[in-house]
Amino acid sequence: MPAPHQEQNINQVKKNFSNKTATIKMRVDPFCKALIDKAAQIQHTDMSNFILRHAFEAAKQIVSDETQIGLSPKDYDVFCQILDNPPKENIQKMNTLLHSKTILDK
Repeated sequence: MPAPHQEQNINQVKKNFSNKTATIKMRVDPFCKALIDKAAQIQHTDMSNFILRHAFEAAKQIVSDETQIGLSPKDYDVFCQILDNPPKENIQKMNTLLHSKTILDK
């Protein structure tokens, strides 16, 4: 599950799907193009929107998989205890970490 600030950025991108100004160009073989076109037709959309929607969803999943950490309830409790009682010498480092921008904040 994305962090709240990531969720906000993702929702903003979804709102701006109709405000497209950047371009992506690619070459594909005819079979690949035909298959994508057929899938787009089935979903009553054009190829550009089909590719954008599915590439965006795949990108979100990849970024989430690489940036989110899942913990068991027990490990989460241990993690919270450490956060609630940090060693004094690490407070400044932890503040820096917690206030650092992520790749999705850029």
